[in-house]
Amino acid sequence: MIVEVPTRDTLLEKLVKEVKNLGVELPERELEIAVSDILRWLGKSYGHGLVPTEDGSYTLIHECGEPYHSLSAGALTEALEKFVRPVHLLLWALRHKTLTLIDMGFGLGYNSALFFHISKRVNPQLKLNIIAFDKEVPKKIPLLPEPFKSSHKRLLDLLPEGYRDGLSFKLYLGDARKTLKGVLCEADFVFHDPFSPFKNPELWTLDFLKKLASRLKPTGFWVSYSSALPVRKALILLGMKVSTTRPVGRSRGGTLATYKSGVLPLTWKEREKLLKSPYSLPFRDPTLGGDPLDILIDYRLRVALKKYGLDREGT
Repeated sequence: MIVEVPTRDTLLEKLVKEVKNLGVELPERELEIAVSDILRWLGKSYGHGLVPTEDGSYTLIHECGEPYHSLSAGALTEALEKFVRPVHLLLWALRHKTLTLIDMGFGLGYNSALFFHISKRVNPQLKLNIIAFDKEVPKKIPLLPEPFKSSHKRLLDLLPEGYRDGLSFKLYLGDARKTLKGVLCEADFVFHDPFSPFKNPELWTLDFLKKLASRLKPTGFWVSYSSALPVRKALILLGMKVSTTRPVGRSRGGTLATYKSGVLPLTWKEREKLLKSPYSLPFRDPTLGGDPLDILIDYRLRVALKKYGLDREGT
């Protein structure tokens, strides 16, 4: 579910109403800044359709205006460098007989295809389970270039579910907050790849991440391209150790999280920002059914309250 961009007046009206419901007062200027923040988060658009990326591979741009993959890093490069390599997949494939992946935000299937291809190339006897989630899947998906093309096609041929070459695959379509409820598993990895937190906030809340992390083995890894403060704060509140992955295509890296020790700690500057910035509050969706725009409004309002020392909760 993607946030529909409201008008400035509609957004301001919603914020004013929420402030009144809370029985607090905020400067009019702060509410104007909050409106500008939300519209800025929602407003960026890259056009639409099939586009080439920096490494020569192709991706699609969703109707919301956001690409499925990084244009500057490259679609193939992003899948390799932001998801596969940070979790040390080669070592896991060599040392295990079975691996399970939760691919949250299946998109074009690039992350799952590389997981399948690389794991089986290293250990042909390895049994793989991929449990994928997405609201919908495009009808025409550009295939990855060789040597990954055939593996990508074999995976797509299984949609929405099937078994082939030691791979058990199932894609759950619809709102992942609902479809995840019926899935019980212990995953070695979670590749968290929905659209950005401010376009797709319902899949980045503390409440959803808690449900998702409960499906991760104590020794497993959660990994994402995002380094957004609300996301990292949520992971830390869930008791996970958080690390920064190598930057690819931009100045900031992504995020790697696990319950076990052994990951590089965040830098002092990163920890200080999580501690001091009012924007480090996590997104909240206690019912796991909130409207995405309402989640953003609630978040930005809590940021404003924290700025003025009016927040009633730490989260």
